[in-house]
Amino acid sequence: MSKKSKLWGLSTLIAALIAIFMFLFNVWGIRDKAWHLIKPELIAQNTELKTENQRLKRKIVHLKNQNRRMKTALDVYEDNFIALKDASGNCDRMQSMPSFDLPADLAKERIEIRQLYRQMRGEKNRWDQYQQNKYENILESTVEPEVFGSQNLNLEDEENLKYFLELESALKLHKRLIRDVRVFHDEIKFQKKQVHARQPYELYDLKFKLAPFTRESALVDALQQAMSALSAGIYEQEAVEVLDRIGYEFTRPIQQLYELPEDNTETSLLSKYNYNFYALFSKKLMDYSDSLARQSAITLGPSAFGELDYFNRELSESLYDLYRVGQDEAIDPGYLDVDELEQILNASD
Repeated sequence: MSKKSKLWGLSTLIAALIAIFMFLFNVWGIRDKAWHLIKPELIAQNTELKTENQRLKRKIVHLKNQNRRMKTALDVYEDNFIALKDASGNCDRMQSMPSFDLPADLAKERIEIRQLYRQMRGEKNRWDQYQQNKYENILESTVEPEVFGSQNLNLEDEENLKYFLELESALKLHKRLIRDVRVFHDEIKFQKKQVHARQPYELYDLKFKLAPFTRESALVDALQQAMSALSAGIYEQEAVEVLDRIGYEFTRPIQQLYELPEDNTETSLLSKYNYNFYALFSKKLMDYSDSLARQSAITLGPSAFGELDYFNRELSESLYDLYRVGQDEAIDPGYLDVDELEQILNASD
């Protein structure tokens, strides 16, 4: 290659580099000019966004404070107006009850849950007070506690369900007491009517004349009604008489097992008594007696505690006697399930 050609190529390369340099310099210059043009606009927009952000932050703080004030107002509403509304709605039948505090865990629940608990608690407290007055004016009326199933409540903490279940159980016991007291009252009215007609009649004589098994079931209902009347503080003397009379008749089949001589031909007939029913009914009565004695919502007098405790122990001892006889195979297994009886006894210990 000639010297001239080399010089021409070098000149072309230098010219190209100069052109590239000038192009880049011009681009950066254009970029600087463009930045200087849009920078004030971006700064203004950024300032506007910061101002808006500060305004929104202040609004959030204001809403939080307003929410706290609303919660305080709602709590005051719960403490005062709900209790006042409930008291005024029931003033024709019961006195209003003092306000009470929510359990700490329930205080975190939604307002509708807290309101529902307060209503149930107020209902329970009113009926507790009502029983203190021995269910005045309830014998001839249809007034009963309002009870709803609380198992399906949608609680934030499922552990709080125990508070509702306790109230539900207490209200159901009040409802059962009231219904039993009415039946017991009707039985006493029937007795007085028979006496007035000069026909001898002891309480629940009609139930004693029923057929076997039906008779036992009817006597169990009568015993529960007498226990309820005793617990409610109404007709206490009559209730004790019924407990003694029917309790004796109810446990007599077991006593006969020990009273009959071994060679008595009636033993085979006696063994056909269905003691499985006896075990079932006894457990039912023992559970009900125990629930009445343990239920803190029901204030029992000393006589009620004593009678219920004696009745419960009498049934328990009868069950143990029956269990011992069943272990000796003195009763046909078809009329006494010893294994089931053993489970009942173990559960009651």
